[in-house]
Amino acid sequence: MIVKVSDKTKQERSKSTLIVGCLLLGLAAIPDAMIVPVLYDLTVERFGVSESAAHLLMAVNLIGAVLAVGLLVVFKRRFSSSVLLLASAILSAIFMAGMAVSTTWEVMLAFRCLEGGVDLVLLSVPFRLIAGAGKKDRYGGRVGGGFTVMMVALALGVGFGGVIGGESPVAVLWAGVVIMLLLVPIVAITRRTIDNAPVSPFPKPHSCPLIPREWLGAGFLAIDRGLAALVATSLPLLLASGFNIGKMTLGLALGGMFLALASFSAPVGILADRHGGEKIRLISSLLCGFALAGLGLMAWLPPIVVLPPCLLVYGAGAAGLMPSAFSVAVRSDASNLVFSSLQTAGQAGYASGVLGGAWIVSVVVVPAETLLSTMIPIAGVLFIIVNFVLLGVLRKMPISVR
Repeated sequence: MIVKVSDKTKQERSKSTLIVGCLLLGLAAIPDAMIVPVLYDLTVERFGVSESAAHLLMAVNLIGAVLAVGLLVVFKRRFSSSVLLLASAILSAIFMAGMAVSTTWEVMLAFRCLEGGVDLVLLSVPFRLIAGAGKKDRYGGRVGGGFTVMMVALALGVGFGGVIGGESPVAVLWAGVVIMLLLVPIVAITRRTIDNAPVSPFPKPHSCPLIPREWLGAGFLAIDRGLAALVATSLPLLLASGFNIGKMTLGLALGGMFLALASFSAPVGILADRHGGEKIRLISSLLCGFALAGLGLMAWLPPIVVLPPCLLVYGAGAAGLMPSAFSVAVRSDASNLVFSSLQTAGQAGYASGVLGGAWIVSVVVVPAETLLSTMIPIAGVLFIIVNFVLLGVLRKMPISVR
């Protein structure tokens, strides 16, 4: 007997899947952001390592991400998405607790590496739910909405981390344990919605799960996250050491950037659905590149005049990067393995941005203001060039493989 599902029922299921995906994504993104305000205390103050070595805590996740992707290749056909999420939440709580009780820097990095692997699953599965929760013609809007949820969660995480870690930075890690344990019953309650997501096409045995266009999508995410790492780590360090900028001015400028990211992601995703991801990608990359190039004007103009508007424009441009990348290069019904691979590419880009910025800052012996007025603008111009190249290659690929 064939049971037909009405359009209304399908719409209700899509809405519930979207809500669950956003809820899981928001909760999963908070713990990692909570570490940022107390990064110095958790590394330099706690273990006596150098500031350059402290960058490793934010970059070592890549190793765990690669490990997680390798395990997903084995587990993707054997376990449901809800089981993978449930196990990842439990393991993440264990690894965060291990970070909290670590007595040596090496043990702390080892737990952080493992936590990065399960964190990949905790983010990729919700994104997979969001991407598949509806019609293809609204794909970019959903991804943009998910990105907005993620940005809001990161902002909340930074705020909570600063408050909770005021007395004891280790308390931030224990708070992360509590959030991960909170995820466990939520996943258990919503397991039917999680597992009822549209079926993903499985690749042939021993073949790559990513189609050619998705490899370019991985490239987009890698350069996006690499640039974000440069803006989030090297830029504040250079501003603090080379310019007389108050904490309030810097905080307001960065706050405006994150506000623009959160505010414009969903609308830009909708525009990508209507006008094409390639056009939005091109405009977004130009905004980001020109905004960072504009920071070089601080060599001649007062920083307070240059910094806030440039970061605001960068945030508006960066809001369109992820929705347009998914819209133009990633299937909406791709598997968890594909979304995890894309997250791994993003992690690789972020790690490269953090380590590359740390290496340049420590090796190139020039004043901080000179380094900022050259390195950041050059990064912005290179970002535009690489996007033009990837978009050019993308246009030559047949649409049928999308």
